[in-house]
Amino acid sequence: MKVLKMVIFMMLFVGVVQAKTGVVTGGVAHTMLPWFKSSFLELADDVDEAKESNKHVALFFHLDECPYCDQMVKDFDQQPLKAFIQKHFDVIAINIRGDKEVAINEEQSLSEKELAAQIEVRYTPTVVFLNQKNETVAQTNGYRSPAKMHQILSYVSAKAYEKYTLAQYVEATKKTGNYQLQSHAMFQKTTDFSTIKTPLAVIFEDKNCDACAYFYHTTLQNKEVMNEFDAFKVVRFDADSTQVIVDNEGKQTTPKDWAQRLKLNYRPGIVLFNEGDEVTRIDGFLYDFHFKEALRYVSGDFYQNFATYGAYLAYRQAQLLEQGIDINIK
Repeated sequence: MKVLKMVIFMMLFVGVVQAKTGVVTGGVAHTMLPWFKSSFLELADDVDEAKESNKHVALFFHLDECPYCDQMVKDFDQQPLKAFIQKHFDVIAINIRGDKEVAINEEQSLSEKELAAQIEVRYTPTVVFLNQKNETVAQTNGYRSPAKMHQILSYVSAKAYEKYTLAQYVEATKKTGNYQLQSHAMFQKTTDFSTIKTPLAVIFEDKNCDACAYFYHTTLQNKEVMNEFDAFKVVRFDADSTQVIVDNEGKQTTPKDWAQRLKLNYRPGIVLFNEGDEVTRIDGFLYDFHFKEALRYVSGDFYQNFATYGAYLAYRQAQLLEQGIDINIK
């Protein structure tokens, strides 16, 4: 009888162990700011109302428990950023997994999540800026520091989009920073990218890279991130360099011109290629888990089956949790 009880106990114990699922930590609950516009999500009407006060509409695409969204919401509520936003923008929150109907114009309506998919939201928060004709004139993917966000807000509020791309404006208005580009063992010296068909990561930095310190001292210190980088040929450029190179399309250019043509407005801006084509990019701040999975999305060819990184990430997270692996997203 004792033996039987022991066998039953062990079977139950094994069942419990096998049934264990992973947990997600690092998520941060947040609420939208009370001064965000309470909208019926009829964007043409929102744009018209904003125009009456010489404002622009900013669509704030967010996700529940998103730590990056939480930080940007906090930034938005601090002076002087808060006063600038309130003066020049009507901010409307859009949940990328929400089901509310968004009327883009009289002809087209989509759910929140369908709209997020249509504009290819890669990271949250994504902010989409509309001009006074209800046209998208700028988009940021992922978290931006208050200083960098203020620069983007100035670009839109001054209607600089009528003459410049956002990347051109950032380049023209940036101040000379003190950041010194660092070296790393994984960086390779390559000037011709036209024949590279394997996974390729091209990193653009400059002297104003306020997120580079975190990238080197934290992100690149993570073993799981570095394991994912192993699948890539990794090249780093000074985004201000006029060195002659050949891009992935076989065009002679410079790192400076290439970064401008790619419309990169974040540093370090990381463009991920495979089979000679851009697959996705990391152009916003990411913690380690999301960073390494962005690399895996490309090197593992998962983009062949998942149209967006977000769709892949949802699958991957569910897979890891089912295997009993805990995930820390911060």
